[in-house]
Amino acid sequence: MLLQNHCADCQVIGEVHSGADLLTFLTEQACDLVITDFSMPVDGETVDGLGMIGQLRERYPRLGIIVLTMSHNPALIKGMLTAGAQAVVEKTALTKELTLAVQMVRSGRSYVSEYLRKRLAEGAMETATQRAHDDQAGSALSAREAEIMRMLARGMTVTEIARVTSRSIKTISQQKHDAMRKLCIDSDSQLFEYMRTHGI
Repeated sequence: MLLQNHCADCQVIGEVHSGADLLTFLTEQACDLVITDFSMPVDGETVDGLGMIGQLRERYPRLGIIVLTMSHNPALIKGMLTAGAQAVVEKTALTKELTLAVQMVRSGRSYVSEYLRKRLAEGAMETATQRAHDDQAGSALSAREAEIMRMLARGMTVTEIARVTSRSIKTISQQKHDAMRKLCIDSDSQLFEYMRTHGI
């Protein structure tokens, strides 16, 4: 309804409910722009997150990609852009900013919600500060580590994450361990509380 009311020259040609459905839909129906939730339902081999964005960009280099997210994690936001998203819009800013993001992407430009831009700037400052202190160097989560933490918070097991991301169980376990070490966390309950508090 938002698109129909504010983008008169836009036509919504389809709606899907998972990353796998989206990839299938695009093989059958051409479109210029995809607006997708970052956290799509994960079931079986369904993809979401950075993996889904990467596949979309690889298969459809000219496709406009706008990602909706609740995450405020700077590394994860940066990871979305690096993977191929042209715009990242915070879900709470949808009414105000989604139409602007559509206009920007359609004109070949990128867009990040105002609050998320601030978080990226803060993240860059925090990273610079951390690098200035040897004892804190490298403590920020990487985009991959943040994504794995997000999947764990959704109740996925290490084995399920390994299958969905096409990585080994050993790799996922190591990334989980590295993230917990960086955050000075030593239990799953502390990890889930941290992710809930910090919006990962």
